[in-house]
Amino acid sequence: MYRLKYGTEAPYPYAYTGAEYEIPATEFDSVLQSYLNISSDTIRSRTVYDPGSGTYQYRPRGLEDSEYSYPPYPEVTAYETQADGTVKLTVQAVYITKLTDQAVTSELVVRPLPDGSFQYVSNHVTGTTEGISGSWYTPRLTEEEWNDRYR
Repeated sequence: MYRLKYGTEAPYPYAYTGAEYEIPATEFDSVLQSYLNISSDTIRSRTVYDPGSGTYQYRPRGLEDSEYSYPPYPEVTAYETQADGTVKLTVQAVYITKLTDQAVTSELVVRPLPDGSFQYVSNHVTGTTEGISGSWYTPRLTEEEWNDRYR
């Protein structure tokens, strides 16, 4: 979302050895709130936030916390403008390693904004290809796992 908002990569580079950053709340909240209708209180309740410094903890995935190399990628196959002005996109996940163009199908709803950007409204999975699950997803390391590997 940082790249969408500012047109450049975030100034918090990935590392192979467990980088950790403290991102000012104004910057973190601003990026998320540009695309999500979410309060600062909700963001803080679902992240690692330090009220003393007014910063969020950010840990890019490192070598021992990496994601699957070839995940499915989204492809918009249809769209429909809704009566309330939102746009419903039909999205199919193309999964090259499983030779399917419909690993997961979902309906993504966004709200176009006057400046040409958009705000996320919802995403509803409507189908998956039999035998394909979220096997490409790797959960982030827990605090204990991260400390064991990087500290």
